[in-house]
Amino acid sequence: MARRERSIVEYFAGHEGYRCGYCGSSDTNYSHGMWAHSMTVQDYQDLIDRGWRRSGKYCYKPTMNATCCPMYTIRCDALRFRLSKSHKKVLKRVNRYLITGEKPGGKGGADMMAEGPGGDSFVPGRKSDLTLSADDVKNDTTVTEKKTEPAQAKKKAKVDSASPAKNAGEKKKNAQTGGDGKSGSTTASSQGTQSDTGESQCRKARQLRLEKRMKKTGETLEEIKAKNKATSKEGKSLEDFLNEPEEVTNPAHRLEVRVIRTKPPSAASRSSFSQSHELFKKYQMTIHREGEHECTKEAFQGFLVDSPLEPNIPKEDEVGRLPEGYGSFHQHYLLDGKLIAVGVIDILPSSVSSVYLYYDPDYSFLSLGTYSALRELAFVRELQKIDPAVAYYYMGFYIHSCPKMRYKGQYFPSYLVCPEAYTWVPIERCVPKLNAAPYARLDDSGKVDPDGNVNLDQVLVLHDGEAMLYEVYRFVKKNTRDQKEVKEYAGFVGMTCARRMLLFRK
Repeated sequence: MARRERSIVEYFAGHEGYRCGYCGSSDTNYSHGMWAHSMTVQDYQDLIDRGWRRSGKYCYKPTMNATCCPMYTIRCDALRFRLSKSHKKVLKRVNRYLITGEKPGGKGGADMMAEGPGGDSFVPGRKSDLTLSADDVKNDTTVTEKKTEPAQAKKKAKVDSASPAKNAGEKKKNAQTGGDGKSGSTTASSQGTQSDTGESQCRKARQLRLEKRMKKTGETLEEIKAKNKATSKEGKSLEDFLNEPEEVTNPAHRLEVRVIRTKPPSAASRSSFSQSHELFKKYQMTIHREGEHECTKEAFQGFLVDSPLEPNIPKEDEVGRLPEGYGSFHQHYLLDGKLIAVGVIDILPSSVSSVYLYYDPDYSFLSLGTYSALRELAFVRELQKIDPAVAYYYMGFYIHSCPKMRYKGQYFPSYLVCPEAYTWVPIERCVPKLNAAPYARLDDSGKVDPDGNVNLDQVLVLHDGEAMLYEVYRFVKKNTRDQKEVKEYAGFVGMTCARRMLLFRK
């Protein structure tokens, strides 16, 4: 019988205040953490729905009522997402560059989302000295569990909520001259020539798209114009904008986005590791002013390549499952074959979770943080056509007390998870409360978190290589005094996960 995949975690009860990357305070940021030796994608989905987040294999949950800058999990409903004016400006800027080669003028294109939604301020964590895997579990198929224990949670599309992260340090700038993307340092005549050339190429591109559509559908020009007029109120969709450069016969540049599995590392992941690391090093040293000794291959591997998520890859004949399955991936942005950005993402049972983005600072004018977020939103919508449950885009943490982090609320519709009821609340209903106080209960219904009602005896643990219920563990190890720690752990992860995941006990 095939062994059952299980999450194995090591909880760190003790924690001290550390420096906050948002307000700059030296010791007022608090969180609880655990080292994930392995984790199923369903367990991680359930954990991020309770405010957890990973950095490499370290998972952490902000202590919301104690930390200086409370961090609320935010997600966007990808299927209902609507482009804002600023989003359209970014897409037009990128498309103009890809089609005509025209760059925004001056220092234009500075990104209001320099690192995309998921790159939240790094939280210091502890690394385990142990190496554990599901192979270490004895008698895994006959684990001692009560018959009343709920079966492993089924994957659900949470259509009554809303959803789906990248980072801090982003500033909203509009350095375009008059919004036309032309450099203020050029002469009037050269500006005119550049503009005329760009407009001519765009007109040619529109004409080619028109002819292509007429040939494909058999529609007349009048019929196409009538349809366009009927739908003009809605405007172009996200996909319309993203596909525009691909419809041009000879664009100035070609941008390709490749999805590469990082666990287990695919051939593409292994062959591109050095190139990807060099890009990461350039980004960290330029944007975050880190020293070269802080951007080693080991640091890069531990931070953005290593992942606790066990790959969930479908069988060849499996219907309604994503071709690449679920787990941890990198999205490589290749401009004319050159790697200019890497988006780190997790594909989960009901969402795509944004982890981090790093890019070549030489291409900051393309607003790659915002652009990659829009690409990832479109990616969720693409996956949803195959697996209807994948409907949300998780953007990491929303920190209302930090003005530069509020941009995540501009992705409509977005929702925050209530830190007490663990329900999803529209962000527009949360803002008045967060204006009044950094920490607030967001759900007004009075609902109590049902998953927080801890039954200590039902918590699953791993002791001496064997999976067992905590009540059995207490019988085996009669002198144990860790009830308080185990109860705290179960309350934070929720009983659904506490009954499934294996908590390491010495």
